[in-house]
Amino acid sequence: MNTRIDLEQAIMVAWQTADDIELLYKHHGDHPKPMTEDEVGNALWGIKMLHDMRMEALMDTYSRKFELDQYCTDPDKLAAREALFGISKPTKKKEKK
Repeated sequence: MNTRIDLEQAIMVAWQTADDIELLYKHHGDHPKPMTEDEVGNALWGIKMLHDMRMEALMDTYSRKFELDQYCTDPDKLAAREALFGISKPTKKKEKK
């Protein structure tokens, strides 16, 4: 999962946060019985958590696509990283199946 299309898809998924906020806004404003303050707070917190997960997935896809961080395999980049930071080899993340 490191193609340009995977990266574009992850970017498009990140835009869903705006749709989630719009849905909450419409539901709260147009519903015959408005949400309580606690319900609005819980919904916003849930949207924030989803947004964080989407952004983490986006950054992981970006790192995979451009072989950054733990996905770096270029010997020259790895040597430069070791020289600059004393890092001998990146830590691999477990592959998602």
